[in-house]
Amino acid sequence: MQKNESHTSTKDMTIVQADDTVDFQVLQIDNWEKTKQVISLNIKEIVWKAWIEPLNFIKYEKKILYLGSNSQLISNRAETQYYETIFCEASKYFEDLLKVTILTKNISKKLNSSKIEKHPNTEVNTPINNDLSFVDSVSMNINKTLNFDNFVVGNSNQMPYAASRRICDISSFIYNPLYIYGNVGMGKTHLLNAIAIELKEKNPNIKVVLMSAERFMYQFIKAIRQKDTIKFKDQFKSIDVLMIDDIQFIGGKGSTQEEFFYTFNNLINEGKKIIISSNKSPVELIDLDEKLKSRLGGGLVVDFLPTNYELRLDILRKKVNLSGLNIPFDVLQFLAKKIVSNVRELEGALNRIWANHELSGKDISIENSENLLSDILLINEKNISISLIQEQVSLFFNLKLSDMVSSRRSINIARPRQVAMYISKTITSFSYPEIGKAFGGKDHTTVIHAVKKIEALSIVDLKLKKQISDLKKSILTI
Repeated sequence: MQKNESHTSTKDMTIVQADDTVDFQVLQIDNWEKTKQVISLNIKEIVWKAWIEPLNFIKYEKKILYLGSNSQLISNRAETQYYETIFCEASKYFEDLLKVTILTKNISKKLNSSKIEKHPNTEVNTPINNDLSFVDSVSMNINKTLNFDNFVVGNSNQMPYAASRRICDISSFIYNPLYIYGNVGMGKTHLLNAIAIELKEKNPNIKVVLMSAERFMYQFIKAIRQKDTIKFKDQFKSIDVLMIDDIQFIGGKGSTQEEFFYTFNNLINEGKKIIISSNKSPVELIDLDEKLKSRLGGGLVVDFLPTNYELRLDILRKKVNLSGLNIPFDVLQFLAKKIVSNVRELEGALNRIWANHELSGKDISIENSENLLSDILLINEKNISISLIQEQVSLFFNLKLSDMVSSRRSINIARPRQVAMYISKTITSFSYPEIGKAFGGKDHTTVIHAVKKIEALSIVDLKLKKQISDLKKSILTI
């Protein structure tokens, strides 16, 4: 009798364990959906739909978040361009997140098949080491396709390219630190990846960390919360090369800047290499501490110049050849002539044209491309500034220009200011922090709230929707 009771108890316990596993899995899937929702508020809708929305949750195991997509192109782009965004937002929902791994269809199916059907006590084989090293846990995954061979060189990027090749000479410290700056989408991240690949090929044992300034801040804040800042400092001492992408986002964070300064100094003094990228030169980073500016500019500072037609065309031809896309040459010429803002947008337009051809079966022609890319082409015809948007919104609502940067909260001023923030985010490539700074130094969360608020109101308030539409047209046609 006792045996039967014992047997029943064990069986019931197994069922409970299985139910708990399923509940845990459902919770993690929900966490990923929440993460995607937050990301959708921080980037352009077209970008989110193309590269983030298609990412599916596979599992969360041993502090590693596994995501998957049906396309190698989507996986690669998410990995190289949006890894830091995904990691930082996901870390708010996935406790003690160490790493995000983005897989493609075949691998993700294999992992997916083992997640709920297996007994909860059964080990799942994964390609990741259980105990991630400091380097593995904080560094971005290096994209092997972003190497020096695939980087198209022209007059506008000759100096950044040459300096990046030179710093890969392990015995050379003449350019330390190397500071590379230029507008968004010019190829800075490509060069950082290429440097990491080259260094690892020359010395497989070298410890290279490639991370964003946002990731550095996240790691530092995490160390403070865990009262483990000494370990944080010691871990950085163990690396050979530190590469920080988008250093401008460390601006305004006093304690983080100070910690970065000491980390920076220690590495330089110990003969370690540092490579930095930014959208501005050190002296133009107004929120950066003067001693840190001085240290950043103490090595070699190189910048990307505006691209010319020949370089843009060469980049498109290289992209087409590497991807095996069959796109008429006259369409490539059309893109190279019309899209001048940045290389990333140029490549994005090319991907959009090819995707439209695959999904709709429409021929790839200049006429069809012009219709498909009308929004991008219109914006590229002029360099739209936030100040221009503020001026037009002020005139439209009969306000003073100073109201755009004030802290006044009366509805007749706050609502137009929110509209200006919303338009700034939807028709320019400025980030939330950059927009906030232009509106009187407001926090990026204020801008996110404004954009979300106007999006919601424009659905139910047809008058506001019409006002926004008229404003956009007037700004784009000035």
